[in-house]
Amino acid sequence: MVIIGLNFGYLKNIEMIQMFKNNKKLSITPTKDNTIEFLLTDTDLNSSPVNIVRGIDKIPDWYKDLTIRTSITHEEENVTHTNFTIKRCIPVLDVLTLGYYIVTARDYTFKYDEEKGHHTISGAFNTSYQPVSMHPIEQLGGMPFSSEYCVFAYKWINPYVIKTPAGYSSLISHPSNSPYLPFYTLGGVVDTDSYFRPINFPFLVKNTFSGVLPAGTPIAQITPFKRDEWSSKIITNPSDEFRVSQNLLTEQYEKDRQGPGGKEVGGVYKKLYRTKKRYL
Repeated sequence: MVIIGLNFGYLKNIEMIQMFKNNKKLSITPTKDNTIEFLLTDTDLNSSPVNIVRGIDKIPDWYKDLTIRTSITHEEENVTHTNFTIKRCIPVLDVLTLGYYIVTARDYTFKYDEEKGHHTISGAFNTSYQPVSMHPIEQLGGMPFSSEYCVFAYKWINPYVIKTPAGYSSLISHPSNSPYLPFYTLGGVVDTDSYFRPINFPFLVKNTFSGVLPAGTPIAQITPFKRDEWSSKIITNPSDEFRVSQNLLTEQYEKDRQGPGGKEVGGVYKKLYRTKKRYL
């Protein structure tokens, strides 16, 4: 469940601040089970450069507009084939709707200056609360990146503190399956069950981009996850029992994909294997 808080007033409570000071590790109180909170540190919601939306509410138009099937004509063979599109691929839908998105709250105009090698950013925002900061690319160290990006690092300023239950962190990533965006948000993991400050989002901007990022543009995807210790095994010679079972399951899977007349219908993964994810 998402809870959008309108202030962080309890941090002004003297007793709580004193309690924080007495602890060696400053931290916040985790949320209750299965609840993620986004608490706005600036009480003026209208000054926030970003908003929070659920992934399910931010399915991109290009995906919505896709048809289930598409036809491809091979002129050399003079044959037309009909195939499923990724609209039929449930894993694509699941990652698009995963977690929550940080989106721009208003339009922002980026103008690239070839001489200076960076962008100027303008928009209808409170001048005392800049939505983007700029940093020398040297802060990224020796990280290689494409020459299509300008040689400056930028950072979206986020006024929300993110809180998760004890034992849960947040994965911050570029919006899934969005290579068409004129920027790239760097990924990171933050232990949001204890960290008490808003998390800003570093990003790169393509040097070919001069234009408007409209309000509602997703700039980062937030996915809460439980921290567990994992062990790994790489098995290069699986048992005969596994091979037999896998072959039998594959045969049944292929049968389930066939409709009347042997026509491929698909949808087996969705019907038999997928567990629906819910982010409220």
